[in-house]
Amino acid sequence: MRNRWLFLLTALCVSIALQAYNDTIIRHFTDTVTTITMVPDSTLKQREVITPADSTDRKGHYIQAHVGLGYGSLGYELQGTPNYVNGSFSALLQAQYAYFFTPNWGIGAGLWFTNYTSHAHIGGSYQWLDQTDTDLEQHYDHTSNVHIWRERETIHNIGIPISAQFQYKKEEWNTRIFAAVGIAPAFTVSKRYKVLDGQVAHEGYYPAWNLTLTDMHEFGLIDYTNQPCAKGKLEVRPQVDLFADFGALMPMTRQIELFLGGYFNVSMNDANSSTKQALGWKDDTFTFMNEYQGAYKLDLASASHPWEVGVKVGVHWHYVPAPKHEMEDYFEYFQRPDTVVRYFDRADTTITEYPDTLVEQPIIEVAKEVEKFNKIYFAFDSYRLTNKAKNYLNSIVEALNKVPEAKISIEGHASSEGGSDYNDILSANRAKAVADYLIEHGVDRNRIVTEGYGSRIPNDEIEYEELSRDRRVEVKVVLDENDIIK
Repeated sequence: MRNRWLFLLTALCVSIALQAYNDTIIRHFTDTVTTITMVPDSTLKQREVITPADSTDRKGHYIQAHVGLGYGSLGYELQGTPNYVNGSFSALLQAQYAYFFTPNWGIGAGLWFTNYTSHAHIGGSYQWLDQTDTDLEQHYDHTSNVHIWRERETIHNIGIPISAQFQYKKEEWNTRIFAAVGIAPAFTVSKRYKVLDGQVAHEGYYPAWNLTLTDMHEFGLIDYTNQPCAKGKLEVRPQVDLFADFGALMPMTRQIELFLGGYFNVSMNDANSSTKQALGWKDDTFTFMNEYQGAYKLDLASASHPWEVGVKVGVHWHYVPAPKHEMEDYFEYFQRPDTVVRYFDRADTTITEYPDTLVEQPIIEVAKEVEKFNKIYFAFDSYRLTNKAKNYLNSIVEALNKVPEAKISIEGHASSEGGSDYNDILSANRAKAVADYLIEHGVDRNRIVTEGYGSRIPNDEIEYEELSRDRRVEVKVVLDENDIIK
């Protein structure tokens, strides 16, 4: 009996010991913490780029149309007193084609239509001695006193102007200087004269009778404006004109410029091809000036060199090629989520980490340096870099080379002229021109982000005029990944 109780007691102790061992087992647990962060990334893509032709490049094809108004003359003189010739109103219509081999020099050829008008004034007394009066068979002296004689002479020419042309514009000018000089073979298509006023008093002195007759059928005051000789054609040969134009070109659109200036042309050869005749009448009819064919044909007339001078207005149309369409590679920048899984033993304390961006001091210094040159300005409707802009960009390249990890954003802008779609393209091309220059001079393409904002963000600078200051590109150093342009 006692042995049995001893066995039971031993079994009970063993059971209690085993229970105590199970409660003190140490269990180890492994736990995880998942952290999601946004990581900058990029994807290489392709897009269509529309590049409008640079309308500031003045080389190429032109169509020029001019209208001129001024003073002109047939360019001859009448001998004797009080004879004289003066000019009158002159007009010019001109259209031509020109091609400029350089931005400043070109050649042109075309057609013009112009007129030259003169008014000849004849006066004085003209005497023919020892004439025979067939009615009375007497010798007498015939005198013609010209009181009023005024005639208009007009020729209309078609010319073929061939010229050397020059145009020049400084970067800060809004207008362009234009000049042309050349020769023009000219052919007369209309050549007429008309007596506007013609009154002549005829008288005859008969020495045998010592008598002067003033009131017979062949004598007295006669009005010649209704006589057959009062109008007719002039005899004119082809001319070779020397001409010159000078004025200013003011831009109206990308392709059209308004021309305002003056012109001058003169014939280098004698235009009068008539056989000269003396002032007189036909003997057998006693009709004064029955053979008259205009003052242009009188032996009193000098050589004729038609000329004109005046002012011109017109338009110059410059051919600008259509926009160029092409595909280009570009990087689309974005932020992608990244997952970090950390393993650790379970603990009562949870450590939370907050991502932050630390901007190193050298990048800040580069940003301050770039800010001194960060606004690049452009001419109207242009994305061509000026010499001043290139000097600014050289300074930016020098600053960026000091900190190779610094990234930049390039933002293009345009003024309010033109449509919004066109301004978006123009501003993007301005940003691209700056980016291409920086890449060409050693800046890594992956450090650059470009964007065109059109005319949506005006500039607050006061150094430039309201529209000029909006034609710009701004270069900025990215201090935070969130500043990257999407």
